[in-house]
Amino acid sequence: MRVAIGCFCQESNSFSPVLGSWAHFGEHEVLRGKDLLEQRVGTKTEIGGAIDVAREHEIDLVPLFSALSTASAGPIRKEVFQALRDELVSRLVDAGSLDGFFLAMHGGTVAEDFEDACGEVLRAMRAAIGSDLPVISTLDLHANVTRQMADLANCLVGYHTFPHIDLYETGRRGMELLFKTISGQAHPTMAMHKIPMILPGENGLTTHGPYAEVMSMIEAEGTHPGILDASAFSVQPWLDVYEVGCSVVVISDNDHHLAEVEATRIAEAFWQRRQAFAVQTISIPKAIQRALESDQHPFILSDSSDAPSSGAPGDSPSVLEALLKVEPSKRCLLNIVDGPAVAQMVEAGVGSQVTIRVGGRDSPNFYRPIEIKGVVKLISDGEFVHKGLGYQGVTFYRGRTTVLRSGSIDLVVMERPVFQWDPELYRSLGLEPRDAQIVVVKSPTAFRANYEPFAAEVVVLDSPGVCSPNLRSFPFQHVRHPLYPLDDFQDWQS
Repeated sequence: MRVAIGCFCQESNSFSPVLGSWAHFGEHEVLRGKDLLEQRVGTKTEIGGAIDVAREHEIDLVPLFSALSTASAGPIRKEVFQALRDELVSRLVDAGSLDGFFLAMHGGTVAEDFEDACGEVLRAMRAAIGSDLPVISTLDLHANVTRQMADLANCLVGYHTFPHIDLYETGRRGMELLFKTISGQAHPTMAMHKIPMILPGENGLTTHGPYAEVMSMIEAEGTHPGILDASAFSVQPWLDVYEVGCSVVVISDNDHHLAEVEATRIAEAFWQRRQAFAVQTISIPKAIQRALESDQHPFILSDSSDAPSSGAPGDSPSVLEALLKVEPSKRCLLNIVDGPAVAQMVEAGVGSQVTIRVGGRDSPNFYRPIEIKGVVKLISDGEFVHKGLGYQGVTFYRGRTTVLRSGSIDLVVMERPVFQWDPELYRSLGLEPRDAQIVVVKSPTAFRANYEPFAAEVVVLDSPGVCSPNLRSFPFQHVRHPLYPLDDFQDWQS
């Protein structure tokens, strides 16, 4: 059995001021041929899970191409997207005779001129090789599943967890399903139901709350006779595209009616819980005051509006500005993306006293640069291995990274944004979050798996940015109405 394997993952944000470019798909984020297997074997990723299942079933894997952006951005530039799409398809065509194709995608990707970038990848692939080859794609739980994606893939298999800690297990599910399809043990039939709502991520955990209730129904599908797999997607909400919305996918074993009935049932339950996803936030000054007055630590402040994993540039100085005003006596850890500031500190050298302006370079509509004085404590190449749950074993690349100490504030300044799910963002630079009073994490929810076990409290900030949970504040122009919560309506049936 000969199976091609590839990856195309980037999460887009229509309101981000920074378009997806080659800067987001650098030399370390694009893997070709055998490098794909060598770099992902043993990692807790979708590809890592698929590799292990392939070995168990003695499947001959043909590694094609992997483009994984470890920071989200705005829509991908047209020329970048087309180059990535065309290389993936070209390598698939050149792979020769195949029995199947395993493709890891995010599912919430937009490119210039391509609202449905993942659907476009599948379309180009089918145009090149035809409709007969079994294709199974894994998707992030925040995928925007489109009709084109559902029509062109044999199976769409999504994460079941948020925070995302089941990447590896999702890869295993996808490859097992592909193996059963190729070997004739299963005949997947997929039903997809779209729900006219978008949801903020801060209250979209699968550990408790409304989404956990929906996901328990999804998990129960795995024990239902005749059901092969099921997923519920809460969507990347900052996609200003016509077909945006949550969705439910159910895959049966050659029983379309059963898949439709189950997908409908879960979609309606999902819709009924929509109001429970509302987010409670706290102003930055109040959050800082609460943290500094407490005798417990650390307080994890979620600056989710500037989350690189959601499409923000990571250049917000809002919390830093508020902390500088109060001059805290307790250790505070923050981070920001600012290449010119990094260059200035690198030139000055470790131990130098510097005065720099940081922040707001990419997001002038939300922030302004602020001045900070401090000592350059460390200069790093910025590489670190993700050790926590989610992307465990994958190396992240921040570009040149510095630590600036100003009183009790340690500010990590990096050239490139990365996901902020893992305390290794700080630990790799000699900064221990457990010892700090305040730790700023620019992530809505995925950080909780690795930070909550030692946090005194987690606070979601009411802060400005392109990833604000206040979805009604964004100038949506292309979505299909009615769409909750942009429109207030009650009646909907799948």
